[in-house]
Amino acid sequence: MLLFTEGLSSQREIIAGIKSLYPSLFIVSTHSQERPEIHEFSDANQFEPQNADERLSFLRDTIRKYEIKLLHAGKHTLWYEEHRSRIESLGVTLVTGVSDVEMFEIADSKIRFARLMEQYRLPVVPSIEITHADQLETELKARPFGDDALHCVKPVKGIYGMGFWKLSDEIPAARCFYDTDSRMANVGVFLHAMKLSEDFKPLVLMPYLDGPERSVDMVVQAGKVIKAVARVKKGSYQFFENQGPAIDLAIACASVINADGIVNVQTRNAPDGSPVLLEINLRPSGGIGYLAHSGINLPALFVQTFLGLEPSVVATGSLVPNVMVRPLTQAIVI
Repeated sequence: MLLFTEGLSSQREIIAGIKSLYPSLFIVSTHSQERPEIHEFSDANQFEPQNADERLSFLRDTIRKYEIKLLHAGKHTLWYEEHRSRIESLGVTLVTGVSDVEMFEIADSKIRFARLMEQYRLPVVPSIEITHADQLETELKARPFGDDALHCVKPVKGIYGMGFWKLSDEIPAARCFYDTDSRMANVGVFLHAMKLSEDFKPLVLMPYLDGPERSVDMVVQAGKVIKAVARVKKGSYQFFENQGPAIDLAIACASVINADGIVNVQTRNAPDGSPVLLEINLRPSGGIGYLAHSGINLPALFVQTFLGLEPSVVATGSLVPNVMVRPLTQAIVI
């Protein structure tokens, strides 16, 4: 009765978390390519059509065949929101992470997101939209965030930190080529590359905040946060929190966006130690599976909330104290 359409990297862990507490819940997963590592936990799976024009009829047939009651959309969020009324007319509850197209577009733009948070007086990282390379050069020379600030840039739209660079005049010109994990680029080299680009994509210019970074995973229903757990990133390790100012800020952010589903808010600490918002991801985070060690099962709480299932003590339980995890690369046989 639950359908996960083509999703992002954490879908396997989400389904596994649900099955660990609700093993009899029938779960269907659909993808546009072969994903045996996800199908391992699903009760049924199907290939999605490549053509978006065929998606609605595909959903209709799948919903009727398996008597689906809850549909969690992974990719193609905007398409699902644009077709929400037609999909829900098929007798399912649609969950996309958001409740309407406008809020999706705001969350998808780091500039619009920052402006909305400022309107609600929620602390958010200062952001300047950069539309061309000459503007970036001018802004960097003006030092808008102070002489001591390390400036950084990232695309206005994007995921997984792609395109994020810290900019400094003090580092070797070639460092970004031989030490990519540092995310450091020489200002002159970066500006030269941007000026050569024929398809300059808008950037956000921000001060770099040293941290710590918190990734707040939460289950939200129509803007009301049911449960929130923060993963505090400390080098290669992460530990968990279920209270504190970063979580309070993430909850307020999710309420403003009117989030709906499993979502993620990222914060970092300002120089005075107070948290500020970086962004909201209207999807489950890539690290949500780490919460299996926290004592709180957010994926199970998600289906409990949206399907009205019998409450599970583990899903709504307390945080296990003093747990620290380290993400590892794992291979499975398929």
